[in-house]
Amino acid sequence: MGRNAQLIRQWAILKQIETTRWSTIPDMADRHDVSTKTIRRDLAALMEAGFPLYDERYEGRVYWRLAEEYKGLPLAHLSLSELAALYFSREMVSALLAPPFSGDIESAFKKIEGALPEKSTAFLDGLDNMISVRPDAPKDLDEHKQTIRTLMDAIGGERRIGMDYFSVHSGKKKAYVVDPYRLMYFRGGLYLFGFVEEYKQIRTFAVERIEAIEKRADTFERPADFSMDTYLESSFGLVKEDPFDVEIHFKADIAPYARSRTWHPSQKVRDVGNGEIVMSLHVGGEFEIESWILNFGPSAMVLSPERLRRRIEADLKRMLDGYRNEVTIAPAVSKASKPGPVKKASKVRSRR
Repeated sequence: MGRNAQLIRQWAILKQIETTRWSTIPDMADRHDVSTKTIRRDLAALMEAGFPLYDERYEGRVYWRLAEEYKGLPLAHLSLSELAALYFSREMVSALLAPPFSGDIESAFKKIEGALPEKSTAFLDGLDNMISVRPDAPKDLDEHKQTIRTLMDAIGGERRIGMDYFSVHSGKKKAYVVDPYRLMYFRGGLYLFGFVEEYKQIRTFAVERIEAIEKRADTFERPADFSMDTYLESSFGLVKEDPFDVEIHFKADIAPYARSRTWHPSQKVRDVGNGEIVMSLHVGGEFEIESWILNFGPSAMVLSPERLRRRIEADLKRMLDGYRNEVTIAPAVSKASKPGPVKKASKVRSRR
């Protein structure tokens, strides 16, 4: 059992003691499927970490408590300006929420709001026009809370999972056995990185495409040298592929924007005159790179490699053919629209 599993269990024990006054060592052992000896070690570790836990005897049983004064301690140690800063940041933090943390974060902000004078919150609400956050097309993860909890439990306990996963690429559902390594929140979505024995490699799975999941009894051991930063070091996004050299020519209208951001640690920029630049990258993930380049429209052009130029050229041709052969589809009728005379349905026609 890895260190992560201990920390997750100890965190769950602390939360259990905090939310109920009737936590006993045998009850906690049954709930977490460990021995009472392990629970005693967990309690000792929590107390050593500074959490004010104590035991109390009642009607012949020993219950574990959290000191009442501790519940208000975090807010009590924050200044008014620090509380205000946290409250003001709620929109930014809320944009990154992912279950199962969303409930606790929302509860924390309600307590922060309650600790501030009413006039102060009104003042801070009035500052919303100074900064706002627009999430990058976030996925709706609420209906996947149980899947996320199972994944976190499996990652912490280093337990294999079995899952049914729908692949958008193949359009099929497939059963996988995975050693779950890490969850990553990326551009509004949550992704699982795990080792698949069948392929002898780490694969990436979008959480919302997991249709069924179970935590298995068998365990695995994550490589001690595994690091997400190292694993994705050369990737442009989430896709792990062999890196290659890319050169992109940005025209003057978009060059200042392109050079103002660090798109990848490997990027280098050189001026080529007339306000134009050439950006060099050493990255992997051809599909993600292509999608990014196409965002710039005619203001960006791939100079190399040739295969990426040809891939984008082919996709643009298919896009152009699609527009030229556009199928006319009748617009959806709003429910609020007034009823009118019934018309015969028009035939779908192709314009060439």
